[in-house]
Amino acid sequence: MSRAYLPSPLTMIATLAAFAAALAAAAAARYGLVENTPLGHACEAGATSLACTVRYAVNEGFRTLVPGIVAVALGLWCLWKPGPLPLVLTALVAGLGLMLFNAWPSALALTLALLTLARPARA
Repeated sequence: MSRAYLPSPLTMIATLAAFAAALAAAAAARYGLVENTPLGHACEAGATSLACTVRYAVNEGFRTLVPGIVAVALGLWCLWKPGPLPLVLTALVAGLGLMLFNAWPSALALTLALLTLARPARA
């Protein structure tokens, strides 16, 4: 019987830190830019600022499910070839997707990442 893939404690700390940082950054973008009513009205009125550009990019990202699709691709990579880099990247992008209205694909990506922990390790 082969043993399951077990990341090192440092990898797990990095994964959890990346997930928490992604959630914090996405929450700041969501509540500071996307759901900020005065900023939204100013941007819709034609204001051209960096905040409006970032707001538009975030809106287009979650409207087209880009963070969620990228997270699922990273989750599949993590399942296909378990390792520290795919695990951390999956947690990072899935954290962004969970906060930015891409919940179902991001949750699927996290599920795929968790399945890597049950997958047999490479010999």
